[in-house]
Amino acid sequence: MIEDPTTQTLRCFVAIASPLTEAARPLIDELKSLSQTEHFRLRLAPPENLHITMKFIGNVDVNQVGLLDSILRHQSNKQTAFQVNCQGIGFFENTLYMGIAENDVLRQFVTELNQAFTFLGYSIEDISFLPHITLARFATVVRPELMDLLEAYRYQKWGSMNIESVQLFRSETLAEGARYTAIGNYPLLT
Repeated sequence: MIEDPTTQTLRCFVAIASPLTEAARPLIDELKSLSQTEHFRLRLAPPENLHITMKFIGNVDVNQVGLLDSILRHQSNKQTAFQVNCQGIGFFENTLYMGIAENDVLRQFVTELNQAFTFLGYSIEDISFLPHITLARFATVVRPELMDLLEAYRYQKWGSMNIESVQLFRSETLAEGARYTAIGNYPLLT
């Protein structure tokens, strides 16, 4: 397919905005301290960027945003609010994240969103859904230095979050890092 160069696109994803629990303060403080070390290349996610990604959509024609909005309104109107438990930390390649305990309601909601987006031609993701909150990104060479942190917080229970809405976010890559802007909010049933 040849893209029309005049078409404006937005890079989008569906997520749950997630403020950190106060219990995570010791971990965040340690990460801040490490990020200020000259040789330690670690970039903390800004608090306003913290979220649980439910569906990465990618580049979307601005004319399709209304359809995304309709799908998300429909899906959120079928889903009751629920709770997730935050626990442990882990790594993806060069990413440090806070884990989310296995949650059947969240998993089913993500499955339903994936299926709903097939209407617009988006495929169901091949990789297994692993809910998490990205806390920091780091240079691969410092990963061994983070192993003590991983061991210290691997099984830490951070508390729970009430999930009462999901958001459609726009993602922009800037020189200072990613900026996420909510362009739609979809309350769940209470």
